[in-house]
Amino acid sequence: MDSIRSKSTVRLPPSANIKIGLLICSVLVVIGTLFYSHRLVDELKNREQRIALLLGDALWYFKNTDEFDATLYLKVVEYTRNSNVPMIITDGDNVPSADTANFKNFNINIPFDSTIGEKSRLAFLQKEIKRMDKTYKPIQITYTDPNTHKESVTNYIHYGDSIILSKIEELPFIQLLLGAVVVVIGYLSFAYLKRSEQSNIWVGMSKETAHQLGTPLSSLLGWAEMLRLNSGDPKEVGIIATEIEKDIERLNRIAVRFSKIGAIPDLKEQNLVTVISGVMGYLEDRMPRLASNITLSLETSQDEIILPINRELFEWVMENLIKNATEAIETQTGSIQVAIHHNEKTRSATIDITDTGKGLEGRQKKDIFRPGYSTKSRGWGLGLPLAKRIIEEYHHGKLFVKESTPGKGTTFRIKLGNG
Repeated sequence: MDSIRSKSTVRLPPSANIKIGLLICSVLVVIGTLFYSHRLVDELKNREQRIALLLGDALWYFKNTDEFDATLYLKVVEYTRNSNVPMIITDGDNVPSADTANFKNFNINIPFDSTIGEKSRLAFLQKEIKRMDKTYKPIQITYTDPNTHKESVTNYIHYGDSIILSKIEELPFIQLLLGAVVVVIGYLSFAYLKRSEQSNIWVGMSKETAHQLGTPLSSLLGWAEMLRLNSGDPKEVGIIATEIEKDIERLNRIAVRFSKIGAIPDLKEQNLVTVISGVMGYLEDRMPRLASNITLSLETSQDEIILPINRELFEWVMENLIKNATEAIETQTGSIQVAIHHNEKTRSATIDITDTGKGLEGRQKKDIFRPGYSTKSRGWGLGLPLAKRIIEEYHHGKLFVKESTPGKGTTFRIKLGNG
C-alpha cells in the first residue's frame, strides 16, 4: 500500500520553546510594570502640580485682595505642608529666605540642618531651586497696583517632586533589576534541570539498549546450546534455525528503532491486529514469566484494522508497555489483556493494555511519563517516556493511563487516528 509520509516542519525543541516563553513573559511583565508605573507617576505629578498651583492662587489672592480671608490662606498652606510636596518661595528678585525665623514660612517640606549658618542655608536653597527648576517651571506671583495698574512680580514658587513620587519613579528600575535576577535564576535552574534530565536520558538510553538487546541475545545463546544437543536431528535443527532467524530479525529491528529516534519516520498502512499479535507472540515465547504464570491475551472484534503507523517504532511501544505490565505483576500469577477497538467511520483505534499488577498512586500516573522517573529500583525511567513520544509526536496519537487502582492493576490506553 502507498506510504504516508509525515510533512517535514521546522520545530523548535521543547527547551527552546520554554526559554522563548520565559523571555516573552519577562518582557511583558517589565513592559506592563513600566507602563503602570509611568501612568501612576504622571497622575501623582499632576496632583502635585495642582497643589503648587493652589498655593500660588492662594498667595496671589492674599497679595491682591484686601478682603482675603487669612484663615483660608493658612489652611491652604497647611494642606500644602501635609502633601509633602517640597516648595521654596522666593521674593521678586528670586532670592530665598534663609533666616531662621522665616525659613519654615517660605520653605515648605524642605529638610534642613538647623545648626548650619545662614550663608550655608542660602547656598543649599539656591541649589535646591536649580534642581527643581530643571523639572518644573516656577510659578510667578504678581501684584497689580490699584492706582497705577502696574503689575510686578512679588514672589516665585519653586516646587519639585515629593519623596514618595521619587521613590515610585525608582520602582520600575528596582522591579526591572529584580525581574532580571528572577529570570537569571529561573534560566540557571532550568539549565541545571535540563542537564540533569539529559544525563538521565543518556544513562537510560544505554540501559534501554542493553534491555532491548538482552532478550534476543539470551534467546540466541539458548538456541546455540540446543543446536549442540540436537545436531543429529535435521528436523529439530530446522526449527531452531527458524527461531534464530527471528532473533536476528529482532536485532535488526532494534537497530532500526534506535536509528529512527530524532528523525521523521515513515508511516505506512499496517494491520494493527497482525503487528500487535506478532509482538505478543514473540514476547510470550521468550519471556519465562509470560510462559509460566502470566497469561497474555488479545481481544479484538476484527481481524484486520488498517491504520498508518511506523511498524518498528509501534512494536517498540507495545513491547515496552507489555514488559512494564509484566514487571508490575508482583504475585505468582496474573494476566495482561490487550484490547483493540476500531472506529471505521473516523478511521481511529484505541488499544488498552490492562494488567493485574500493583497499580499506581495518584501522582504516579503523570510522573511515570517523565524521563528518569521509575517505580522500580532497577529501572531507569526511559521506556514509557519513549513510548509516549513515539505515539504522540510521531503518530500524532495519545498515550495515557486510562485507570489505575493500587493493588488491582493499571490500564494504559493508546489512541490512534482521528477519534
